Amino acid sequence: MGGKGISLLFAAGRRPSAGDIERLLLSSDMAGAAARVSHRPSRADEGWVELLASGLTFDLTGLAPGRSSPVPSPVHRFGIPASLTLHECEAITLMPGQHIASGVAIMPVVRAMVGLAANIALPLSVEAICWHPSQSFMEPQYFARVVLNWLSGEAFPALGLTAIEETDQGGFVSKGLAFFIGQEIQLEPLAGESSAEAVKLAVRLIDYMVRNGPLREPRELEGPNGERMLAEPSHHGKLIWIWRGV
Repeated sequence: MGGKGISLLFAAGRRPSAGDIERLLLSSDMAGAAARVSHRPSRADEGWVELLASGLTFDLTGLAPGRSSPVPSPVHRFGIPASLTLHECEAITLMPGQHIASGVAIMPVVRAMVGLAANIALPLSVEAICWHPSQSFMEPQYFARVVLNWLSGEAFPALGLTAIEETDQGGFVSKGLAFFIGQEIQLEPLAGESSAEAVKLAVRLIDYMVRNGPLREPRELEGPNGERMLAEPSHHGKLIWIWRGV
């Protein structure tokens, strides 16, 4: 997987075939998705197809009757019921095609890939969707909603395409943001602040960083209530510290 794709998880024996995918892309369920099968191997048991979407090619692997794609290890769960045993599922995986694999984190590639995954997942009996870079598992309707809203101009889906973890010191650090900008953020704790308030701010900051790109020098930011914050890259450049009350 290489941490760069999306897995769609199914109950055992429910994975679609290449023919199922081709019929889906030609159906009214995919109206407006602008995707098609651009290559399909002659042998069905090879279990993959090449898809063309937004002028870009993607490989969809793990299709029936071939072998299931590996199911990633779950780390973060969004809307997934605790009763769903993820390791018992089977998976198909959507990845950038070979000629664009090196540019997978370029935003047009990401947007085309997640949009295609959302449109494929909705008509199928998908149990969960995993975004590899943050090891986030999402309920399919949740994934489709936050992704399609983002593609329509709303905020970046920070609780899904990235994740947020609490540190031992009570701060919060992003996971998976580095896939997009090469850096993670760490929000330092503030006395009296609830976890929900801190996470809400972290979500805003992740959206800001995705929109504006990596941070090379300290930058003063304004919080949602007009408070001053300082965003400062670490010495090695892989982490952005967020200081408040500066």
